Amino acid sequence: MPFMDLIKKAIFEEEPQSQQQAAKPAPAPLAPRASQTAPTPAYVPMTGRDNQFYARLAKQTDLAAVPELAKIEQFAAPLAAVIPDKSLRYKAALATAQSQGGLTKDAILRGFDNLLNLLDSSASTFNRQTDEVGKTEVDAKLGQINEMNDTIQQKQKEIADLQQQMKSMQSQTEVSRSKLQEAKSNFASALDRRRAEIQQQRKEFETILG
Repeated sequence: MPFMDLIKKAIFEEEPQSQQQAAKPAPAPLAPRASQTAPTPAYVPMTGRDNQFYARLAKQTDLAAVPELAKIEQFAAPLAAVIPDKSLRYKAALATAQSQGGLTKDAILRGFDNLLNLLDSSASTFNRQTDEVGKTEVDAKLGQINEMNDTIQQKQKEIADLQQQMKSMQSQTEVSRSKLQEAKSNFASALDRRRAEIQQQRKEFETILG
């Protein structure tokens, strides 16, 4: 799986259940036998997505990717059954490869330098692609978050303005209600007064007209 897919998978997928548990310590390597040189430290595969990145790197920097390393492996593989000692086996394989194909120790070591160069190239590719994903999946979303925050602040200001307008209208409403009640009271008073006047005038005219 390409690095870009692994990067996006690492972003969008949930954490695997295995990574939520405490990592168990790797078992200690076995001590080398007296007849053997110390073996190359074993790479302990990690769990979860880290293991996927490791698998990608291991595939890109496999010994078969370099002709000189592929050749020494080709000569060493058949000797595994008859020469268990790794040091002796590869020395014998080099002697055969040197006599038959002109392979040298320096060429083999340069092959490992080439693998390290491939590894550095993979690291550069990974860093470039993570930067690209960062721009599209992180920076872009941060920009959207900032826009949303600006919108929220604007809405909050609008709400505050509306609340202030509402308070002002409530004050005006109270004044209007008070004046309306006063007008009703004045009207009732005027109504009673005028009614009494008309009733008094009626009595006067009733007396006058006998």
